[in-house]
Amino acid sequence: MKKFWKIIGIILILGLALILFFYFRFKPASKPEWGLTFSYREARGLGFDWKTMYLDILADLKPKNLRLMTYWDDIERERGNYDFSITDQLVAEAQKQNVNVLLVVGRKQPRWPECHEPGWYKELDQNAQDQAVLDFIKTSVEHFRPYTAITQWQVENEPNFSFGPGCPVISHDLLRREVDLVRSLDSRPIMVTDSGDRGSWIGPMKSGADNFGFTLYRLSYDEKYGGYYKYPLPPAFYRVRAGILQTLGYGKEISDVELQMEPWFTNGALNTPLATQNSLMNPKVFNQNAEFARKTGVGKHYLWGVEWWYWMAKTNNDWGMWEAGKELLNN
Repeated sequence: MKKFWKIIGIILILGLALILFFYFRFKPASKPEWGLTFSYREARGLGFDWKTMYLDILADLKPKNLRLMTYWDDIERERGNYDFSITDQLVAEAQKQNVNVLLVVGRKQPRWPECHEPGWYKELDQNAQDQAVLDFIKTSVEHFRPYTAITQWQVENEPNFSFGPGCPVISHDLLRREVDLVRSLDSRPIMVTDSGDRGSWIGPMKSGADNFGFTLYRLSYDEKYGGYYKYPLPPAFYRVRAGILQTLGYGKEISDVELQMEPWFTNGALNTPLATQNSLMNPKVFNQNAEFARKTGVGKHYLWGVEWWYWMAKTNNDWGMWEAGKELLNN
């Protein structure tokens, strides 16, 4: 029995030493950068003209970094006929205001229902579906390539994480083909992403991408856990994982692409009591999440929920989140 506990002790000491090695292997940023993810579809869903909201965000919040989307079901409603006009306006305005853009391409894109494929896609067999995605990515990159505001491409969104109705994971083979395709078309860095707490991180990076991004949610909802629950993970968890990734030679740059700054909605903002929304997210929680993100050591964070801040301000005359975001983005 004494020998057993001795072995256990050695294993624990070695495990702790390994964790400390990975923790210090990742060099934290001295001052993180803050940016925003903006979804014109979310703006519409909250009842606003997306262009008015977007221009107000750029004018008042003055973000230096933006993550923008290319929603396939809007762009290629009919196969072979592309309409990039909305994303063109978004990227062009960002470029005019010297904002750096991380542009997401592919089938899986931020915001529910996660997979955003056109109706005709479902009628294809698997091989044809894969080719359709590749064709869409190729056309998208070729179209947006002239914009100097785009500093890197994000290929798919959490490709190996199953989330959203009818939105399965993307195979490792297809993801690699997508990354290889983008690399053949443009020299800018390529990012892939994964769930911050549930994803493997290493899996998506096997695609050969340059940079890695993870999502960081503090309060989530799951019926299996009885409703809302807070992730019991310290900032060091993300720093250790970043250290592991870079020790293995993955991820030249690691970013937090989705820092939760809006409530986790089960039925949307328009159908959730304001008291519930305020209890789930408010300026105090905002600042706590920002401080948590700082402690991860990651150099760049894209705040998630600016459309909701705008809705709270314009519809409910509650400017708390808007002002908290403004202060963080400009300090």
